[in-house]
Amino acid sequence: MSKGKKIALIVSMVAVLVVAAVLNVVLLTDNKSEAQGSTVQTGFFSTSRLNRQTTRDYEIAELNEILNMEGDEYAEARQNALAQKQKIVNAMDTEMLLETLLKAQGFEDVLVTVNTNMDNVSVIVDKDELTLDDTIRIYNIIATETAIEPEYVGILSV
Repeated sequence: MSKGKKIALIVSMVAVLVVAAVLNVVLLTDNKSEAQGSTVQTGFFSTSRLNRQTTRDYEIAELNEILNMEGDEYAEARQNALAQKQKIVNAMDTEMLLETLLKAQGFEDVLVTVNTNMDNVSVIVDKDELTLDDTIRIYNIIATETAIEPEYVGILSV
């Protein structure tokens, strides 16, 4: 297998890990029972943040391995890895900004996930039920801070 194919395989594996992490958060949210208390919900938010960070750390470490490859034959792979790493960093910055702004709006705990293409966002709020006003406040913050289309914004409560 050529080195270019190996690099493409590694980058593909990183993309699959990102998808798996997003699905993990979505599926865990769907399986939460309304009967669970706030302690379990807080555990959910902490666990989800830890899973997200672990996945991101792994992705960045893999990309750093590609960036550290020497030789002109790896120039394109390094360029692609750098672009992917920048996308991950941008998504992380956006997630942190949105979480901070939403908490400032009075939401107790919030988990925001943004995909690396910055075209899809999921917001999970620690609240039994979201009112129309809550949903509008959340969407307005997302619309102000990102260019994500409304149909690609998911807002859930747990």
